[in-house]
Amino acid sequence: MKDNQKGFTLVELMIAMAMTGIVVAIIYSAYDLQTKIYTEQDKTADMQQNIRAALVFLQREARMAGYNPTRSNHASCNRPGETDAVSPGIHTATATTLGFSMDLDEDGDCDGTGENVTYSIYTASDGLQKLGRAAPTTNQAIAENITNIDFVYLFKPPLMGSPASDPPTATPATDQLDEIVAAQITVLAQALEEDRSAPTTLTFTAPFPDAWGQLVDGAGTQWGPFSDSRRRRLMTTSVNFRNMGLK
Repeated sequence: MKDNQKGFTLVELMIAMAMTGIVVAIIYSAYDLQTKIYTEQDKTADMQQNIRAALVFLQREARMAGYNPTRSNHASCNRPGETDAVSPGIHTATATTLGFSMDLDEDGDCDGTGENVTYSIYTASDGLQKLGRAAPTTNQAIAENITNIDFVYLFKPPLMGSPASDPPTATPATDQLDEIVAAQITVLAQALEEDRSAPTTLTFTAPFPDAWGQLVDGAGTQWGPFSDSRRRRLMTTSVNFRNMGLK
């Protein structure tokens, strides 16, 4: 009786195993690549969401700077180093710090909760740089991994074509604080972790407006170059101080 049963030789099994290994390796490599891409995109999305949330929060509160329904002057609204009673308004205006007061509870002073706030970058106990909101002194983190901030202050614009008596500046004088009507705010955020696919060297330039709000090329603050393989995002917004410059 003739045996017609057939099987695989050792060579055939080895070839099949090798081919299977190659296919699995290709599938795993594609999966690993897609996972890394998704992870990096997720980190970038988190960073962008973080920076947007920070700017929206700051912008919304800063619109109330100088709110003074009772038209009162009070010592609690004063500026650093001064003791005179003044009306609510901007009390600190530098390139990296914005502080303002407002009479939210309409009782004639700036002593209420959240009526005197200051925004700036600070380094927290965990070593992360954050956008902080001090009200009035203890910093509350508004957003993490915000490494740089730039404020440019604008005054009432002159007629188009006329010279600007008070051009935009990041360092207004004390006697200019009551005349500020708007600010351009630029923040730079970085990813928490390194990314091997990130550009090796980056330099960022904050935009700078002229007296009419048009941008001047190359006139803003520069940050970098950075070479730490971290992704970064620059974002700019503006806020109109609707209660300022009404005198």
